[in-house]
Amino acid sequence: MYVLVMVDPDAPRRSQHSAYWRHWLLVNIEGYSLAEGKMHGMTLGDYNPPTPPQKTGFHRYQFMLFEQPPHTKISLTEKESSRGKWDFQAFVKRFNLGEPVAALQFLTQNFKD
Repeated sequence: MYVLVMVDPDAPRRSQHSAYWRHWLLVNIEGYSLAEGKMHGMTLGDYNPPTPPQKTGFHRYQFMLFEQPPHTKISLTEKESSRGKWDFQAFVKRFNLGEPVAALQFLTQNFKD
């Protein structure tokens, strides 16, 4: 089983990073579905496309795939219900996710800048 996370670590702007913005969170992804190129799992945070605000410069958008420890029920706390100011490092630590097994990052800015 795997956990997929998409975050913007540069919210609200790269020079004033205060926390991660959570763009997507899927858990309980079965390994066979990844091999087939499908994402069968449980959505804890719907996909929210990259939308960096104007005049905030470039933002990094990161996808990270973690191996989910066996028999681990992953959830968000009430405090984590908001996408903004997400303590991503605490989430990773709380569920013993360790280092990602795969990661991808891209850089973009508001199209009007």
